[in-house]
Amino acid sequence: MMRISLIVLLMAFAMYPALGFRAPETQSDTLEIGSIDYFGYEGLNLAQFEGHLPIHVSDSLSVDAFHHEQEKIKAIAKQFTGKHATDIAAVCCDARHRLEIYIGLSGASSRVPALNSPPHGHEHLSDRAIQLYDQYASDLVDAVRRGAATEDDSNGYSLSNDPTLRDVELRMRTYSLSHAAVLERVLLDSSEAQQRRASACLLGYAERSAAQVRSLIEAARDADEDVRNNALRALWVLAAASRTEGIQVPATPFIDLLFSGRWTDRNKSSLLLERLTRKGNPSLLRELRNRAMVPLIEGARWTDPGHCDPFLAILGRIGKIPEKRLQKLIRAGDKVQIIEAARRA
Repeated sequence: MMRISLIVLLMAFAMYPALGFRAPETQSDTLEIGSIDYFGYEGLNLAQFEGHLPIHVSDSLSVDAFHHEQEKIKAIAKQFTGKHATDIAAVCCDARHRLEIYIGLSGASSRVPALNSPPHGHEHLSDRAIQLYDQYASDLVDAVRRGAATEDDSNGYSLSNDPTLRDVELRMRTYSLSHAAVLERVLLDSSEAQQRRASACLLGYAERSAAQVRSLIEAARDADEDVRNNALRALWVLAAASRTEGIQVPATPFIDLLFSGRWTDRNKSSLLLERLTRKGNPSLLRELRNRAMVPLIEGARWTDPGHCDPFLAILGRIGKIPEKRLQKLIRAGDKVQIIEAARRA
């Protein structure tokens, strides 16, 4: 399974923000909190909730302590908002390698997306496929430790610049080219979430096809959060390909995920939608303006540029800001001007 220590987690997330790594189950590593951000709080008294949080920016927090504080935060959310917190995610990381906390609340801008029922089939990947997936996770961690975790997405599948990680990715590519149909069946049929997680990741390395895209789009509605995460990342990388003739990734199914109570759903859907709005599709931008302004603005207000910039880019395109000027505003951190342009559109 893709579980790593929190120290390595922070490093990995710094280099690979689109992977969406989450805090592991048990570790005693201590890290400084760099930011605390929120989503899903429309209509709630956020200031009152914030004033009673047991954690603060610059506090040091171990993973064990984080799990303890999670329970406190859940109780405070219930007390001061009348509703449960939907997510308390420890992710990483800012430029100083500090922990980032994202708290999801059950306000008007939080909705449970329409997800698929868990499948009940018995399809399984081969041992080789699972070994490739596990090796990929292990080599990714090692690459990040060495500070060698940049990647090339121009082929529609990610290839690391680290030789060891790149080697396993190329082996994943070779395997997936001849096993795409199996990967699609397991992804949509297997009752085991770990089988579907591996399939979603590996399918991103298969030959680009309409069937591949359809399967990944369907998996983006999987009942398991990690399956959704892997499928959305694969689609995000696919959308970066320099050549995508005949392959269309529809944006509409992912707008609902901007309202999700889970941080990874909002993170991945914003990355994908940012990439899909680069050509300025008027109907898509209109749909985002009409349906998703509130969650887009919530995400744009997050602290980490790696996480808020996709939201800002979408809002800037809604606001018809010329792309060169928009990117300059994003680099300058001028969120107010971008948000106001989108509101006036």
